[in-house]
Amino acid sequence: MDTCNHKVDSENHNCDMTPASPLLYASLNVLPDEILEFIFTYLPPYGDLEHCSIVCKRWHAIVKNLVRRSKFNLEKGLTDFRLRWEVFSPQTAAAASSSPVAFIAGRFAHSAVRQRNSMYVFGGGSTSDTTFNDLWRFDLTHMRWARPVATGTYPSPKGSASMVAWKDQLVLFGGWRYPSLHPPYQPWCLFDELHYYDLGKNRWLLRNTMPCPPPMAGHSATVHGDRMVVFGGYQITDDVNINSNDTWVLDLPEQRWWQPLFVGNTRPSARYGQIQIELDKNHLLVVGGCGGANRVYTDAWLLDMTRDVWSWKTLTVRNKRFGAVHMWCNPGCKVNNYLVVVGPSPNMPQDFQMMKQSRVPVVGGRGPPPPNPHQNMPQRGQRILMPERRLAGGLAGGLGQNRANRVGAGGGAGGALAPQEQYLANRRAILNQHMQQAQQFMHNNNVNNNNNNYQPRSGRLSDLHAPPAPAPAAAAPSPPSPPVRAPSLAAADGDVDAAQRLQRNLALRCRDNEPRLPKRFDEMYEDPFRMAAFNVPTRSRSASRDHNERIRRMEEKMNAIRNSRRSAPAAAQVEPQPLRAPSPKRLRCNVQSLFVCDISSILSSSEPALDWVEYKNFGVLRGAPDRLILSSLIAGNGELILFGGVHKETLTDITHHVSNSIHFLSFPRDII
Repeated sequence: MDTCNHKVDSENHNCDMTPASPLLYASLNVLPDEILEFIFTYLPPYGDLEHCSIVCKRWHAIVKNLVRRSKFNLEKGLTDFRLRWEVFSPQTAAAASSSPVAFIAGRFAHSAVRQRNSMYVFGGGSTSDTTFNDLWRFDLTHMRWARPVATGTYPSPKGSASMVAWKDQLVLFGGWRYPSLHPPYQPWCLFDELHYYDLGKNRWLLRNTMPCPPPMAGHSATVHGDRMVVFGGYQITDDVNINSNDTWVLDLPEQRWWQPLFVGNTRPSARYGQIQIELDKNHLLVVGGCGGANRVYTDAWLLDMTRDVWSWKTLTVRNKRFGAVHMWCNPGCKVNNYLVVVGPSPNMPQDFQMMKQSRVPVVGGRGPPPPNPHQNMPQRGQRILMPERRLAGGLAGGLGQNRANRVGAGGGAGGALAPQEQYLANRRAILNQHMQQAQQFMHNNNVNNNNNNYQPRSGRLSDLHAPPAPAPAAAAPSPPSPPVRAPSLAAADGDVDAAQRLQRNLALRCRDNEPRLPKRFDEMYEDPFRMAAFNVPTRSRSASRDHNERIRRMEEKMNAIRNSRRSAPAAAQVEPQPLRAPSPKRLRCNVQSLFVCDISSILSSSEPALDWVEYKNFGVLRGAPDRLILSSLIAGNGELILFGGVHKETLTDITHHVSNSIHFLSFPRDII
């Protein structure tokens, strides 16, 4: 970018836009103010923009107008939910720089604060049940991380500590760390350490004062003039872990702790992890928090510090259905007259994909009841070409076998059958034969009190391709013979399993291709009189040769797959196929949502209240980050900065999935 070639007038400090030579006609000063302001929007709203503001009076006015417009657009975007997310991660940093760059490790429950053009991050939990005690500085102008070389007394490794900025110092208090592994079964350690960090000297200073608050973590703190107000937290009092609703005040110049007096007994419930923001020098707001198991708060409290005796006042919360519900593990910050919280939406569907109802496959069971030879079923007048769907336990074995033999032999009034019908008739005869063997096998087990679990999970289909055994040509039905035990348990299991699978697949395929039959759950053995109201008469299935051809191709394909699996050696390991990336419409919407609360009427109204703004699209914005908890959110110049966090599902794992990316939430850039 060309610099402003200007001559500063000693009286009005305006840029002299008269070019000294014809080569300066391309200078930025010949551009209108609107174009210059649009160009400045591509600069980081920190150091570079400040440098532009001191070039000349014209540029100073343009930068001042740009800063004012950026703040207005951010507030308008919060109410209209017209914002965008941008990410700065190690991948983007490596792509932008040719040389290796330093980057902070992923962490959660850390402390973050912005001081001028830098963001400072201290401590936090790591990926493996440990905590940090390092301090990192992120340059918001040049977008790079740096770890200052500090001296003095370092703080202990800890997380969930409070850190605020006061003048040219950072004030760090409290926190927790994981218990030591040796000896095991030790409680978590809480701290009451108070540290000052001098930004100019890069030096840590430990301050021990008496009296002081008990060791605590998960508390909240804000700075009001020269005092820091601390509320709540998870504490240890008399060797007992409790939640607290106490208020402590630190005199920052004198480094002295004291507790204020309150009017009455009205005060918030004991909690930790709440959001505390500064309204002015004498007022602060506390929202949310957690009081223990199944005690997540969504209330709001106002602390009035104008008098010597302070007072708590509960606030009315309106439009709760549009508000955040997990305001104890999700961050929040103040943007002028709005409270912004980033977290999950309680009303957003966890998955937008439409799942098709699938029938539950039959895996085992006790099988069908034994056949009853004395029961006779009347034959239907209409010949059904798929009798495998009607193989009920009450059908007589001789009746089914005789029908199969007549169809297989091609006799009867129908004459010779078509090739497709002949193929299906042979399949029906084979299925009837194996079903009778299975019934006899189950009957023998019941008679002999053999309570083995009948779970046919392996078998072979080679016997199904053999021609069916010819039936004896007997004119009169012979008396029923006692059942005979199957010669081989493994063979019977395999045959029955193969027959059941083939029957179920054929029945399901027929149902899917029959538009006039209602869809219902799979039944391996269907009673002909069950659901009689839905058994509407339809056309013969043999009317469609394409349907029979599809069934034949499907059966051949299934047999080929099963034979190939059985022929493969048992030790051979099949490489897992890579998962196919889901389509955008089937992505799980497990991302962060935005919640905005209007707090402008808290101090100006006689009846203070909070109004949650109605969100759009469940508060999900373009480029929203993944769902994380225990992250930090701070306000920048015309933008919000979200850093770190951990996936809630990995907190119980040995290795946590933590983040070290920075997400910027800003208003979309206008196009001229």
